[in-house]
Amino acid sequence: MKISKILSYVVLGLGVLGVILWYVMSSSISNLMDQNGVSEARELDFDIAGSAVTPLYSLTLIIFVITIIATLISVFSTLAKNPSGLKNTAIGIVAFIIIVGIGFAMANGVETPLKDGGMLSESGSKWVGTGLYAFYFLAAIAVGLMFFSGIKKLIGK
Repeated sequence: MKISKILSYVVLGLGVLGVILWYVMSSSISNLMDQNGVSEARELDFDIAGSAVTPLYSLTLIIFVITIIATLISVFSTLAKNPSGLKNTAIGIVAFIIIVGIGFAMANGVETPLKDGGMLSESGSKWVGTGLYAFYFLAAIAVGLMFFSGIKKLIGK
């Protein structure tokens, strides 16, 4: 059996396990909320909620890391088998870095007060703006390419 197929099954199994853990974690939080008479999870005392959730959270984090490693192994093994795809991958990565760079150049960094009384730093604000601009650019590109593809299919018929 190929390594990519094995990794696909591993990722699928970890995904199912993650969904099960999410259900168990959310139901345990709901039970804790009912027992302590609170309406929102953030009102729970950390000592109470932490003891029930921390082991499941740690396991979920470990599964997340294993999934990322398995995905990277699968991607790099596929690229090693198909070197022509490496060029296309490199072009995509460079294009993404350029879009993030343009978003970073356009973003403004302003210290912003948060609802909980803290402050978002100038650097943090700039990175939030960068992510928003990159998202907008990528969404506009995706919509434009779908529109262009639809027009191309109409003309081609």
